[in-house]
Amino acid sequence: MQKIAADPKAELVSLIVNKLRSNRGNFDQAESSKVSSLVALLHGRGQGFSSVLVDGDWNPVLTINGKKSPTAQKIIGKRGKAKNFFSNFDVQQMTFDNINFTPRGNGILKAVVKYNPVAKNFDKDLNGRIVLRRISCDIVDVSFKYWKLPTLPIPLRKKGGYLDFIYLDEEIRVTRGNRGGLFVHFRPDYLNSLL
Repeated sequence: MQKIAADPKAELVSLIVNKLRSNRGNFDQAESSKVSSLVALLHGRGQGFSSVLVDGDWNPVLTINGKKSPTAQKIIGKRGKAKNFFSNFDVQQMTFDNINFTPRGNGILKAVVKYNPVAKNFDKDLNGRIVLRRISCDIVDVSFKYWKLPTLPIPLRKKGGYLDFIYLDEEIRVTRGNRGGLFVHFRPDYLNSLL
């Protein structure tokens, strides 16, 4: 327990990398409990949302769906590989793109999400500084492009969602969605250095 508490980020990264290398599928009950403990310890580090740190490209490496997670998210999460997904934050536009490639890489499903930091669900760190946790999220555009065919717009718009930033640094971000899903992302260079 002392080892886990001393460096929860390293423990979480190790657990995820071992899972990615083994390609074993979902976490078992013991691993899920360990992930929950590590996430709680990371939350205590007081590193929430930061526009400076979040800007740029991210690869999702772990998704643990909540009970209310959408069916499409559950299916994509089970079938995907870390390098077939991207989440790209554009701080200037205050949007992020969730990009999913088909298994052979010849199709792209893209959702554009408009976000806005909000005052709800903030914390204070040990020094009394406010830690911003939540961004509101509205899906504003969804499309699918397959090979050389024209891009197909998908009439899906969704307002009122949010992401809570549990932990964020230069290499890793951990967020929880409004439907209970837990998402861990690594920077692409960091992920490549680990695999």
